Amino acid sequence: MNKSLLEVYALSVCFVSMGCLSIFSGIFLYSLVEIAFPSSMNHSRMLYAPPSMIQYGSTNTAMPPNAITLPEEGHNKIQSHHSEQVNRTSFAIDSRRTEAIMSAVRAIIIILIASIVFIFHWRIAKQARDS
Repeated sequence: MNKSLLEVYALSVCFVSMGCLSIFSGIFLYSLVEIAFPSSMNHSRMLYAPPSMIQYGSTNTAMPPNAITLPEEGHNKIQSHHSEQVNRTSFAIDSRRTEAIMSAVRAIIIILIASIVFIFHWRIAKQARDS
């Protein structure tokens, strides 16, 4: 194989792997911030389940989770509704943190693979240039 063609190939692969390293390093850093501060990240779509999945009572009617309902049993009904919202919010934060950890692990794996590919092809390009 032509040495200059081999060098161009190796440097092209290095260029692409540097792009992957840049993109997934950004994803990894974003995931770290999301792990550290899950409640301050903007994930309003994850705070509550879709209304079609929430069923209240025996009528199976879907109501938004922040809907104001008149309590039938007095103050205890309001407190249970509030604690249910707190539990959902806590669950959403835990879910976001777990999702961010999985994203960080994926990014680390891809960064590791891209680094190996980069180093391997950089050495090929260096050898092709030297000879």
